[in-house]
Amino acid sequence: MKTFLLALSACTLAAITSYGQTSQADSVFVSSLKPQAKQIATELNVNPFNGTISLNNSLNQLKFRYFLKSDMAFRLGFNGNRESRLFESSNPYGTNSYNSKDERNSTTIGVNLGIEKHFKGTRRLSPYAGADLILEKKTSEQEITSGNSTTTITGAWRENSYSNGYPPQTYYTYTQQGYSRYGLNLVTGFDFYMAKNLFFGYEVNFGFSKKSLDDIEVKQSDSNSSPSNTADVTNTSFSFGPSLMNGVRIGYVF
Repeated sequence: MKTFLLALSACTLAAITSYGQTSQADSVFVSSLKPQAKQIATELNVNPFNGTISLNNSLNQLKFRYFLKSDMAFRLGFNGNRESRLFESSNPYGTNSYNSKDERNSTTIGVNLGIEKHFKGTRRLSPYAGADLILEKKTSEQEITSGNSTTTITGAWRENSYSNGYPPQTYYTYTQQGYSRYGLNLVTGFDFYMAKNLFFGYEVNFGFSKKSLDDIEVKQSDSNSSPSNTADVTNTSFSFGPSLMNGVRIGYVF
């Protein structure tokens, strides 16, 4: 009987030790799949239905996440774009000499700042919720030179069109209008880790944003006249509600 009790005790101790080692190994394995403190993650947006790959959100931003802890991360998204165009022609000879130049510039800068909380999930699944602050600014300007006359346009680019009547009339339309945008999004989504530090996921947003178009100012001057100013009425739009990301997030941790 004494021998039997000793054997049973030894088997029980061995089982407990084995379970502890297995649990510890599983814990290490689980933590190795997901990001830990001081790691950074980035991602792209992939749409398998139309074969496109883009940056990760509707603002076409680069997105990074910095993990303060394994279950808490800061979010940072930013975008910057500069577009310049120059149309120039001249003919200094003859009685019909001319010199014209049309120079255009447009700059867009945007940033998203936020935080997200990750929940327990499973060994591979990491659901989360968080919030983003949205800020974006676009500026546009154009300078048109024709002979001694210079027209400076801020807030948009101007396009000219002409009527077929007599006398012909010139019509102006404006593109690339500058704006200011701000908003706040509540976000929720998930990361599913296919391998160590490699994941795919999806995200949905619910929030609001306000976009205000810039005034369009036109200044014209030449050798025989003083500058003049005109301005368009400011246009403001407001949106509120849910939005879905187009495609699947594919990302990695480094």
